[in-house]
Amino acid sequence: MLTLTDNATALVTTLVRRRTDTEGAGLRIHTAETPGQAGEPRLAADVVVSPEPDDQILDLPGAPVFLEGEAAIVLDDKVLDANVNEEGAVSFSLMPKVA
Repeated sequence: MLTLTDNATALVTTLVRRRTDTEGAGLRIHTAETPGQAGEPRLAADVVVSPEPDDQILDLPGAPVFLEGEAAIVLDDKVLDANVNEEGAVSFSLMPKVA
């Protein structure tokens, strides 16, 4: 299952709380409509007020992360990190999980 760094957890919590005050809201990671250049799945993320019925839920302190089924498979062995640049833009990056 996907894991998040402390930075990613803090930024997810901040993003969700800035966009909505709905209890149980979280960040939903899902596959994008158009695949990447080599046909690989592309991922997108949105702040949502609740998960979709088939989403996997990562119950994190602060705000949950909801994973759409195909995204959960793609992210199963990954670690999500996040950073904020000088202009305040958030960027996410994926790293392989170290055993």
